[in-house]
Amino acid sequence: MQQSNDVTRVLVADDSPTQRQYLTSLINEVPDLTVVGHASDGAQAIDMVKTLHPDVISMDIKMPKTDGLEATRYIMSQTPTPVVIVSSLLDDDVELAIKALDSGALAVLSKPVNRNHIDFKKRQHELVTTLRAMAKVKVVSRRSKFSTQGLSTVKTLRATPEIIAIGASTGGPRALHHVLMNLPSSLPVPIVVVQHMPPEFIPGLARWLDHVTPLDVKVAEQGDTLKSGHVFIAPGDQHLIVEKHDLNLVARLSDASYAQDYKPSVNVLFNSVASACGAAAVGIVMTGMGDDGALGLLAMKEKGAYTLTQDEHSSTVYGMPSAAIKCNAAENCVSLSDLPNEIMKVL
Repeated sequence: MQQSNDVTRVLVADDSPTQRQYLTSLINEVPDLTVVGHASDGAQAIDMVKTLHPDVISMDIKMPKTDGLEATRYIMSQTPTPVVIVSSLLDDDVELAIKALDSGALAVLSKPVNRNHIDFKKRQHELVTTLRAMAKVKVVSRRSKFSTQGLSTVKTLRATPEIIAIGASTGGPRALHHVLMNLPSSLPVPIVVVQHMPPEFIPGLARWLDHVTPLDVKVAEQGDTLKSGHVFIAPGDQHLIVEKHDLNLVARLSDASYAQDYKPSVNVLFNSVASACGAAAVGIVMTGMGDDGALGLLAMKEKGAYTLTQDEHSSTVYGMPSAAIKCNAAENCVSLSDLPNEIMKVL
């Protein structure tokens, strides 16, 4: 029977036959998703992408012959196809999953729990909705330099920034890596970040960025003094709020809802920066799905802060930057390659 064009075709790559069968059953329970092939290692996944042309790949990390990291890198350079990393919660796998994101994977998920687990329905929903959404992303090999498309020029007269606030989602780890890698260790301000991804992967993201960039990167903790040259990433399940205590900027973590769909929320972070720092801040909305950060960036702009978005061509997904531009929150739209220089211009 011929499949409907509306059905998303999934390739499952995992070295465990049990996991392949389990993932297949979870995916095939959803009417608009179907598994079209199984790969037991990365090399087989590479070959099957060429013959099956799936819409999206569910990729394990630790596999024989060619692991998921190498396979993802090869697929994204030769036959670009959306890849979702589906990894166990082992610490080593967290590190590898973060590296896989840098290699081109669009999202990382924890491996589904068994059907008797209290979080089963939540995890299954997370798996199928992520595969469905990532299948719609148009991925290309992004090896060329990008040109800047400015909405306006940087104002020559503005308050000297005392903080940089960044929000990102899909494609964010790779984009953050590029920006932080190209900023000096002597950066005169702190950076605060909200990155949408499963909570268990945030510590691994912070460790990886701390290792591969000149800046000191950590997961924000309650009461942290926000020091220059340091990057503070919001925990995966709490809002990050910036407050000013005397002359110091301090991190506060909150479990409150704030009428937001996301926790942590870019809007919550940006609104707090607008309140604490006014014009003395830089706000950046980077690649990601949805519209989180748009209204918060607008609040920063209205206080006189310098506001930026990543441009469409260099974004993995243009949802968040596009939403910020549509509500007139961004002063400038800048390519990923130019973002570090644009930041340094105003410091």
